[in-house]
Amino acid sequence: MSSSFANLARLVAAYGCDAKHLPRLIGLFGVTALRQPVFWWEAARHGRRIRKEPIKPPVFIIGHWRSGTTHLHNVISQDPQFGRVTLVEAGMPHDFLTLSARMRPKMAEQIPDKRLMDNVPVAVDSPWEEEMALTSTGRMSFYHVSFFPRCMEQIFDEAVMFNGGDPELVRTWQRQYTGFLRKVQYAQCGLPLLLKNPANTARIRWLRTMFPGARFIHIRRNPYKVFTSTVHLYLKVQEEWGLHDTDPDRVARHVLESYPKLMRAYFDQREELGSNELVEVSYAELQQDPLGMLRRAYGQLGLPGFEAAAPRFEAYLASQSNYRKNELTLRPEDSREITRRWQDIFEQLEYAV
Repeated sequence: MSSSFANLARLVAAYGCDAKHLPRLIGLFGVTALRQPVFWWEAARHGRRIRKEPIKPPVFIIGHWRSGTTHLHNVISQDPQFGRVTLVEAGMPHDFLTLSARMRPKMAEQIPDKRLMDNVPVAVDSPWEEEMALTSTGRMSFYHVSFFPRCMEQIFDEAVMFNGGDPELVRTWQRQYTGFLRKVQYAQCGLPLLLKNPANTARIRWLRTMFPGARFIHIRRNPYKVFTSTVHLYLKVQEEWGLHDTDPDRVARHVLESYPKLMRAYFDQREELGSNELVEVSYAELQQDPLGMLRRAYGQLGLPGFEAAAPRFEAYLASQSNYRKNELTLRPEDSREITRRWQDIFEQLEYAV
């Protein structure tokens, strides 16, 4: 969490920190305090030009966590017509213009070769979720569930579903989100951004207002697979980053409740999109016929450049041919609850229960 000092203090005041995790918190405060002058310097040096950067209509990759959004993002990011948020930008949102070149070697040494929750390779310039950058700007980031597991229900409802009851929080999120995207597009010479953020699956209505002309690619995956993989995701990141202890049973209950909230919000809001604004794809299609799927997506959304980018897609896909997914087990009691609670989701996504 590369956070402003004041924001980190506000988050801890709101959500707390367990005593056993105080050393982790002290480390966060220390790093933040040391870098705070750089945050101010970068804002003073680049702020005016960033604020004048007009955001071009982005392409948003959406879908519940663990539905294949990362793989799809990594593939389409090979198209040079798009800019994209990188790990170093998402992890250093306040100072990447100033420190990224200097910090890259150190970050490369510190980050693992693969992501915590799966076997996807990671590098400092890997495409990343812009949601990570928002951990440092305010309360409205899904990533805070990784740091404050005891408050994950509140964080999800407030930061993802916008059900916190305070419209000013949403307006603040809009300003912070737009500000970060301006900065990334400014850093990437004005290229239109390809963005991957599962939390945006429930935010289509706001994003269309903020970014006229935006287009969306939604990817779906078998809900049983999504459940086991999402629980695994929560447990891994909370263990690594958490300032609270993690309760595995509570995580499972949360995923059971939050998945249908997100998906029903998506089903409601997709009705407002035209056929040239939204294309829906599946994880199975991405695995079995990725180029055919991409050709269809580009065509339906009216995106140029598929033929020029196709060799890059093929090269990247070939480089991932040895990738192996985690083998996760679904507990019988969770399977029964999923079948009972998510019936309408299976029907909407056209999967058998």
